Parts: sequence; C-alpha cells; structure tokens
Amino acid sequence: MLKKSSFVIMMLLYALLLTSCKKEEYSKLPPDLELSNDGYNLNFTRIHNDVIDYLSSEVMPFFFVKDNGFDISGDNENKSISITCNCISGTQKHDLDLFLSMALNGIAQVASEQDYRFKAPSVDKDGTYLDYGNIFDVYSLHIYATIEEESVLMDKTFKPGEKITIDPRYIKE
Repeated sequence: MLKKSSFVIMMLLYALLLTSCKKEEYSKLPPDLELSNDGYNLNFTRIHNDVIDYLSSEVMPFFFVKDNGFDISGDNENKSISITCNCISGTQKHDLDLFLSMALNGIAQVASEQDYRFKAPSVDKDGTYLDYGNIFDVYSLHIYATIEEESVLMDKTFKPGEKITIDPRYIKE
C-alpha cells in the first residue's frame, strides 16, 4: 500500500509541477503590413543624402537646380515630409515635375529600406515607375520650389493619402 500511495503522491506532485510551469511563449507573427500612424522613425538625413546620391548618378543632369538648392526634411512626430528646391531662372514646370518625380520615387525607395511597412515604388516590365509606394499614405508632403529665390514655381501640400499630382511615370531605368 505504501508503494501505491507513494506512486500516487509522486504523480500528484508531477501534475502540480506541470500545471505550475509557465507556458512557453512563442514568438508572434510579424505585424500586418497594414500602416498605422505609430512607431515610425525614418532617418531624414539619410533619405536626403541617398536621394541626392541617386539623383546625381542619373544620366540626366538637373542643371536647373541650383547648387545646394535642394533639401528633403521630415518630421516623424507630425508625419510630414518637405521638399525645398531653388531653381535657376528659366526653369519650366515640366522640368521641375520630372525632377520631383525622381526625388519622390527616391524617397519612397529609401523609406522602404528603412521600414518594412513602406513598400517600394511599383515598376513595370519596362522599368517605368507606376506609383510612389505607400509612404505618402502616412506622411504628408509639402513641396516648395522657387526660381532664383524670388518667384514661386510650386507651393503644394498633399495630405496623407491624397493623390500626388506629379506623375511618377516620368522616369525609366
């Protein structure tokens, strides 16, 4: 009888031990790729520098943008991105649109490299950009372009999710 009671006691202790152990927590699946307004920490200095490098490596020179006349800045807390561009006299809106489409695609590409929730711009089989990814669904965009710092060529603000009226298809790789 002692052996049987010892066995029962040992089984009860074992059962008690098993139930008192914490369950192992498995790592959760990555969050959905759904965008929210929280937790973004984009490095706008890197975005600015990488876009400048990208634009200067293109075959097409943007001679109409004055030296040191282009800046990208942003604010993660307010979810805003600003582009400032100072152009030489005689710059046409079409020239600026071409330049801005390349800059916006560059911003979207670098943002997608910094945060997986942002998708890179879509490109068709010919290398033509089709959109600006989804960064501008979260961040507002303000573009301020002047000619010789005197007349305003463009001063537009696009709210998050608003259609950007600059055609992304200006560029081909």
